[in-house]
Amino acid sequence: MLGRYFSRLATDARGPTTVHESQVCNRQSMREREGMRPSVNRRHSMAGRSASACSRGQSLVEFALVFPILIVLLLGTIEFAFIFNAVLSANYATRDASLIGAEAGSNPGADCVIIAQVLADMKAPVDSSNVTQIIIYRANLGGGPITGSYTTSGNVWNRTGTTDCSAYGGSATLPYTRSTNNYPEGLPNLVSGVGGRCTYLNGCPNNTLRTRDTVGVQITYAYSWHTPLRNFVDLVGSGITVVRSNEMRVEPIL
Repeated sequence: MLGRYFSRLATDARGPTTVHESQVCNRQSMREREGMRPSVNRRHSMAGRSASACSRGQSLVEFALVFPILIVLLLGTIEFAFIFNAVLSANYATRDASLIGAEAGSNPGADCVIIAQVLADMKAPVDSSNVTQIIIYRANLGGGPITGSYTTSGNVWNRTGTTDCSAYGGSATLPYTRSTNNYPEGLPNLVSGVGGRCTYLNGCPNNTLRTRDTVGVQITYAYSWHTPLRNFVDLVGSGITVVRSNEMRVEPIL
């Protein structure tokens, strides 16, 4: 008698929640025995749809976080390609122009032919109008300017105004004006070796004062940003300045 009484007290002490849980479990077990599985399947289907919606939301958040980084990488790659093309174009133009200068030697109009070649080689996607300065200079055997400065060793042509040129039976108007004339066209003084451009194989005169010249061409190209990358990262100014130069030994006159 006492055992059943204490057992009933223990059951009552568990409260209505425990009884409700047991009833739910009993109903579920009864449904499973009676073959009522559609309700279970519906619950699993609803849970699956809820998990799928949560997964899609998580993917959208992750994409929103990664998308700006992908845009910066894409624009950076495109901008780098444009800059690399500008550097290669400037390097090719100076090499080609110095070759023309070596062939022109001391002939009148040599500077005009060199400048025209630079403009012809600066093709799209670069813009030849952004070549702000061209220096045609006398180079030393190491490739640098003969006197340690490009401006004091050569002719400086700036993109301001126009100059009428004539060379090799042709004429042209170039959008440049010469600000210094430290490397004049024509032959040097064959006694002192001063001035002009030495194209003689044996020097001017006879390698005692001056050997055969090496002509150099330097260009300054103002590169402007092509992409909206500056809206995402801190790019200084409106672009960068590309400066390239090349030298070539002049063709000798025997």
